[in-house]
Amino acid sequence: MNEKTRNLIRRRIIIALAIIGTILFTVYIYLANAIKIYELDQQKIQISQQIENEKIRSNQLDEQVKQMGSKNYVENFARRYLGLYYPDETIVIVETQKDAAESDGQTVEQ
Repeated sequence: MNEKTRNLIRRRIIIALAIIGTILFTVYIYLANAIKIYELDQQKIQISQQIENEKIRSNQLDEQVKQMGSKNYVENFARRYLGLYYPDETIVIVETQKDAAESDGQTVEQ
């Protein structure tokens, strides 16, 4: 083989390697971006679910706030947590068998 043929073969090999390298680099970039897009889609789905859950929770809290302003809620809160009653009410405390045994230091078998 002469020198011209060798140079021609070397150039073709270099061109082929450059083309193969470019193709491999392009495939790598494409796959990396495809993986990133998939991960972002999964994250988007997860965040959408969290938003829906928080909307439901927000609606529940709004309902609770509305109830807090009602007379019935305030009355029940005052009775249960503050021990307040109307002046004309008669308070009756019923002691169960279990409560009586506990106050005596005994246990009740059920």
